[in-house]
Amino acid sequence: MKYRPIISIIVPVYNTPKKYLRECIESVLNQYYPDWELCIADDNSTNLEVKSILREYAAKDSRIKVVFRNQNGHISKASNSAIELLTGDYIAFLDHDDTLSPYALYYVAMLISTKPDVNIIYSDEDIMSESGKRLTPHFKSDYNLDLLLTHNYITHFCVYRRSLISYLGGLRIGYEGSQDYDLLLRAVSHIKHQGIYHIPMILYHWRAIEGSTALQAGEKSYTVSAGLKALRSYLDNNGHKNADVVPSSIDNFHRIFWPIPQPNPMVSLLIPARDKKEVTEVAVESII
Repeated sequence: MKYRPIISIIVPVYNTPKKYLRECIESVLNQYYPDWELCIADDNSTNLEVKSILREYAAKDSRIKVVFRNQNGHISKASNSAIELLTGDYIAFLDHDDTLSPYALYYVAMLISTKPDVNIIYSDEDIMSESGKRLTPHFKSDYNLDLLLTHNYITHFCVYRRSLISYLGGLRIGYEGSQDYDLLLRAVSHIKHQGIYHIPMILYHWRAIEGSTALQAGEKSYTVSAGLKALRSYLDNNGHKNADVVPSSIDNFHRIFWPIPQPNPMVSLLIPARDKKEVTEVAVESII
């Protein structure tokens, strides 16, 4: 590679089942691309076994850094604590019970080395059952702002240029449940959609366990209100204060009612027709 970036992986941890925590960390240790650091913030877990596992891995590999918070602050504060540990050029986000494919960082680093303007990278993903079976692959579109404003289709695996996260000040407090959506919307506002790349490969495995939004969005109903709040903030900050935002019938999907410009614009409808009077009448009546 012309340029081998250090990729800092951020993992906020709280009372993670030991099996999933080990699988998460092992998925980073098993990466083909070696220039990474794993920055973990334990959000004052009450399960002492979690702290023991983190100390074990930190002692095993110098690329693993751990901070133990003395007060539970939820995912945004914990993520920001982990961000304070990093030294890398790019920041990747990994949930404490999810896993990466072995070649995830390799493809990310390859893209970075060939695209000097890259600001945000995201990949396809799938869901992993509690038994480890991979399900429901999500093959995403390339960057699509209109789609993003209806729901966070990007989710995982998402990687940011470090300077972009520094400019944004990390994750915002008060958006827990959709903190990743809020961060993404603020990021695309700042970079004006430049340097956003999609890797069309499944690089991330989202664990579906009880209480996880991977299993069902309704498992965490507060994510819906947090997502609406994040979207409302985006619209207000981008000159769309008159747009109305409402939840759709599907959890974590949103609908925007854009205001009609004044004066009302004229819309011309062209109907090519020949004979077929009854067909043309149907078209005209539907318009009227």
